[in-house]
Amino acid sequence: MARLPRPKDFSSLIEESDWWDERSIEELIEMSEPVDEDIKFVDARPKKAISIRLTERMIAEGKQIAKDLGIGYQTLFRIWLMEGLRRHRLRELAERRRSGAEARKSLHASRATRR
Repeated sequence: MARLPRPKDFSSLIEESDWWDERSIEELIEMSEPVDEDIKFVDARPKKAISIRLTERMIAEGKQIAKDLGIGYQTLFRIWLMEGLRRHRLRELAERRRSGAEARKSLHASRATRR
């Protein structure tokens, strides 16, 4: 089979998107080159180790869930912490928006009574 041409430099995102859309997954696999199996992907974001006390049951349950999901239990706990932080930020943002809307209503009401 003839080797397919590699992607070229594109003049726009639309041109690049069209180029990728015109190819099947089989073509893309055919274009790919073998990867050195010794390459390790590392999460470059710095992390700091902390100590947290959890019950044996929490750890065991987390390990089982992580195993079912095919990931490490510490990764799962980190995901849960990130989700909790995200939910907290969203709640705070919603509260600020609600407070801001109430303040604007109050301001409009006080202006209306002065007229």
